[in-house]
Amino acid sequence: MTMRSQEQELRQWIERLAQDPANADNPLLPEFQKLAERHGKLLQQFRKIAKISDRLQTETKDMARQQRQFVLMVSHEFRTPLAIIDSASQLLEMEPKLPVSAMPRVGKIRNAVQRMLHLIERCLTDERLGTAAARPMSFDLAAMLTGLVGDMGASPARHRFELHGVDRPVPIPGDRDLLAVVFSNLLENAVKYSPNGGTIRLDLSTGEGQVTVRVADEGIGVNAADSTRLFDKYFRASNAAGTTGAGLGLHLARCIVDTHGGGIAVASQPGQGAAFTVRLPLARAAPAQPASAVAATETPVLVPSLTEPAS
Repeated sequence: MTMRSQEQELRQWIERLAQDPANADNPLLPEFQKLAERHGKLLQQFRKIAKISDRLQTETKDMARQQRQFVLMVSHEFRTPLAIIDSASQLLEMEPKLPVSAMPRVGKIRNAVQRMLHLIERCLTDERLGTAAARPMSFDLAAMLTGLVGDMGASPARHRFELHGVDRPVPIPGDRDLLAVVFSNLLENAVKYSPNGGTIRLDLSTGEGQVTVRVADEGIGVNAADSTRLFDKYFRASNAAGTTGAGLGLHLARCIVDTHGGGIAVASQPGQGAAFTVRLPLARAAPAQPASAVAATETPVLVPSLTEPAS
């Protein structure tokens, strides 16, 4: 029954009461009439609110659709000139007559291009999370993490990666591409916020029906006041002013992990590095190993040192 039909039925009921001779001297009849009138006014207000709510929902859907179209258009329009700039930079790097002093500048151009492409990918991922659920398929998390670290540690320099627990397959259900965004972001942040280099340690373990991935660095850390908002969209820590970033990476990481039924947390002290822990459900429950047994059988994987990448 609609609100309008409820109002009509109430009015008819009051009219029948008023027309009944038995109620002619009933002192409650005027009170019923007042209540019915107030109730009718409330129903009218509710109808107005319902109309406004429907209009707002329609406008919100239209705005979201327009935003998605805008993001897709901008990403497409940006990719073409960025690809041209990157191609021209690669040709400059191969130019034998290019002065040696110009090589670092060409490298900065290519790094800037990669930063822009990376930002576009994160914006597109954010849009995808708003319109589509994850596509779960069983894949080997250990192999994916090893590959991500291998890609980052391709060139020599100040950062040293150390992997533990990735020497055996760890199958989990999930969207591999989305989860790659999570862990590549954590690894990139570990490098970016460790400007003085140091060891970046990744630990992979299983137990109690879940898999745990911990990424720890020796960088600038996170202030206690910022840690509660670190995963908010567009939020940047107060001590991150000197580094590039849009405040999207950790927000996307939390959204993706939430979509997979897991959780993400950070433990940090300023100047003493940060440790991010991600927990995800396993493809099938595996018996937990005692900590001593894990320590005894764990084979650390060392990755060559890494140059400080552009973010």
